[in-house]
Amino acid sequence: MNGTENSDLLLKIINSALKSKKLYPPGHPSIAAPVNKVFQLLSEALKTDNNVMIGILHETLVFDDNMIQDGDKLYPDILSYMGDKNIDALIFERGTSVKELSTAFDILSGPRLQGKELQRELHTKGVTHITLKSIPTGKRNALEIYNGAVEVVKNVMGEVRMGKLPKTEPVNNIIEEITETVLSDQNAIMGLTMIKNYDNYLYNHSVNVSIMAIALGRNMALDKEELHAVGVAALLHDVGKTGVAEDIIRKPGGLSSEEWEKLKEHPLLGSNIAKRMEGLEELIGRLIYEHHIKYDHSGYPQTTSSIHPLSQIITISDAYDALTTLRVYQQPHSPVEAIKVMNNFSGRHFNPDTLKAFVNMIGVYPVGTMVRLSSNEIGVVTKLNSEFPALPFVKVLYDMEGNSLEASFELDLSTSQDKAIVSTVNPATTTTDIGSFFEKEAANAV
Repeated sequence: MNGTENSDLLLKIINSALKSKKLYPPGHPSIAAPVNKVFQLLSEALKTDNNVMIGILHETLVFDDNMIQDGDKLYPDILSYMGDKNIDALIFERGTSVKELSTAFDILSGPRLQGKELQRELHTKGVTHITLKSIPTGKRNALEIYNGAVEVVKNVMGEVRMGKLPKTEPVNNIIEEITETVLSDQNAIMGLTMIKNYDNYLYNHSVNVSIMAIALGRNMALDKEELHAVGVAALLHDVGKTGVAEDIIRKPGGLSSEEWEKLKEHPLLGSNIAKRMEGLEELIGRLIYEHHIKYDHSGYPQTTSSIHPLSQIITISDAYDALTTLRVYQQPHSPVEAIKVMNNFSGRHFNPDTLKAFVNMIGVYPVGTMVRLSSNEIGVVTKLNSEFPALPFVKVLYDMEGNSLEASFELDLSTSQDKAIVSTVNPATTTTDIGSFFEKEAANAV
């Protein structure tokens, strides 16, 4: 359907049609009027298009291929009804009648039906030109879990800013999902830690650190309770920054001594929030408090007490994600460069044994590293090879002349005897955004 105004008007009328189902009894003129208007607008659109699709992608309303800004505020009834029925797409095909529209809206606003039951109900009632595509129930994929975790962090920090104590259950639930995914497909979710959203830095960073901390804890053979505590503490490690002015957190260049002292309060503030959250064990507050205390006891807050051994898991994961992210005061390091920097601080900032475990976990060429092959092709490391650390799986994106491939392909370098990695490549010299690449990879894996 062409034209933003037309799509906005259609969404507005559909929202009104659904809203009227809640307000008026069946047959009321206030129900028929918006349905008739929807039919007129759809009929016009379907003269040029075979179908019109309204969908939900990562909790965002989509019209055909366009994301709708503020869809949750502008069209809450559409999102509410689709969410309640677990529907991820509402598709109107050419030939849709007024009667079919009215029946489909009745079904949408009626008793809870899902999946095949929903489609069967449509066909039973003679609706053949409208499809309600239902999300399969069951486990979420890695990308859905990642985006869900970002939402959890956003909500936690929002609640703190409003003076509320955050709810514990969503935090525990998302950490269980992340842990399950790390245990079943570590490469897939580790790839998503390359998502570096500058505007949402605090949220993405918290999720990235949590994923890496859980993966590292798993590789260090932590028990289930320790792994959960590390995951929660990593997810909440920067929650105390809600008590620091945003202009300090986002300030380019150096901070004044007064601003620096303010920023250094965030581990204590975050620890206090976690300690007050219902049902979180005491260890989580301690790990948050200690995440900026270095192995040699430099860093902050200053203390002479021994630090908990699990704190370093978060400290190291935090440092790696910060080093590989564009910040107001720093260009991002490549994964390989970040490891070199961190190795220089082994025994001072970082526990040598924990850092060694981290380096072993992420490999010689960490997932997300852009590399040049001996064939002069360029690709991105997508999976590690535990038997041959220097020979990971690489998705080849550019040919030997540097042209972007229409059909990228994956190579297992351990079985490709004529190809090997000769150097790393700065993604900024190409047209590939590594975070977007892994988002697409995860979406295509569904």
